Amino acid sequence: MASFIINTKAELLKCRKTAAYWMTLGSGVFIPLIMFISFVAKPGIFAREMASDPWNMYFQRSWQSAAAFLMPMYVILVTSLVVQVEYRNNTWKQVYASPRSYGDIYFSKFIIVHLMILASFLIFDTSIILGGYLTNVFRSEYNFTSTPIPWDIFLSKTSRLYISILGITSIQYWLSLRLRNYIAPVGIGLALLITGLIIMNWEKVIYYPYAYTALTYFKNLNSKVAAGNKHEWYSLIWFAVVLVLGFWDTVKRRERG
Repeated sequence: MASFIINTKAELLKCRKTAAYWMTLGSGVFIPLIMFISFVAKPGIFAREMASDPWNMYFQRSWQSAAAFLMPMYVILVTSLVVQVEYRNNTWKQVYASPRSYGDIYFSKFIIVHLMILASFLIFDTSIILGGYLTNVFRSEYNFTSTPIPWDIFLSKTSRLYISILGITSIQYWLSLRLRNYIAPVGIGLALLITGLIIMNWEKVIYYPYAYTALTYFKNLNSKVAAGNKHEWYSLIWFAVVLVLGFWDTVKRRERG
């Protein structure tokens, strides 16, 4: 276990040579910044609408803007960035030749991907809260400072979005390990994501993992899909199955690196 933790820290240090950290920061602050500018610039449009429940409305608007495309796109990009460090430096064969188990190599990088995603979620929610308070500083029409933050709603909806994105993470991780350049897994991932948005009216979209984040925050996009969190359970299934298959493929692959 100690060796695994040390190797995971080493993988985290490798990411300093990539744009992963900056991408994580950008994905967390971009939408809240846009929302802040919009609310400050147009209080007449938003203040009345958000008078009764400002935090929940602000949170919902912000995550709706990110859930369908921005956050899945971030997952696709950051996964490839983390995995492709060795391909770019042509050091995968050295990694597999080192005294590390396949499980150590496979899961240490996967954990780094999820640490990046969780950091992005944390930055996003923190930016929403700061944006709400700053909005009230510039525009007294809003009620952010006089209304308590609904932490239960924040945590529940953020957790559900994280669960809905799990299936994509394992698929993109396997693709990034399998394909030896950065563009290929990113291109495939974006194509699958766009396809998910196109087929939202299909009654079987609940089985399509690249549509799950949109289903979590846009329940009315597909009236044929029953309300609830069934697609989030399917996301967990996709996550577990593909993660195991990807590890099996890594162990059985004849040519590595």
